Amino acid sequence: MPPFCPDMASLAVGSNNCPTRVYGNPPDLVDWLASEMQKSDVKPEIEAFDLSHIFQAVKMSRDSRLKAPLYVQFVTGVRNAMPADRPSFEFYVETLKRIAPDAEWCGAGIGRHQIEINEWFIAPDGHTRTGLEDNVRLDNDRLAPSNAAPVRRAAELCARHGRPVASPVEARAILGLPPVPAKGV
Repeated sequence: MPPFCPDMASLAVGSNNCPTRVYGNPPDLVDWLASEMQKSDVKPEIEAFDLSHIFQAVKMSRDSRLKAPLYVQFVTGVRNAMPADRPSFEFYVETLKRIAPDAEWCGAGIGRHQIEINEWFIAPDGHTRTGLEDNVRLDNDRLAPSNAAPVRRAAELCARHGRPVASPVEARAILGLPPVPAKGV
């Protein structure tokens, strides 16, 4: 394994239109990135920006370009991509569960929909991503004072839905990552 190799990295398996540009992920690039991740034993976090990305990730898993079980992150709220729409979200999750029943999944709510989308993903047994990368505001009137503020808010949503917040060790197990060796070993 190369030095300073991450345990996990994002992999978008398809392209999509953003508001001012194309977020291009041509098939040759995706295959090369997936191959490099496998060589280095890096688990891909599949960033799904639309329905075709879910099907592509499953296809790549079935033909051994990606290792199962998949970890799929639904990226919602980016204009011209997956909408921040509850019925659409439920359809995406149902589709993933149908075609990749062993997959873990999470969601990221980009921009003003972050808190609402965090709750959509936490409530039915998914996982959520939160933080300043996706939204710098706590609400319409307040900037988040730190990354800890949206994380604390997501933890409060977990408590409200009876979902414990995973410890680092538990999170690594959920993600299928190896334990971190004890210091000094």
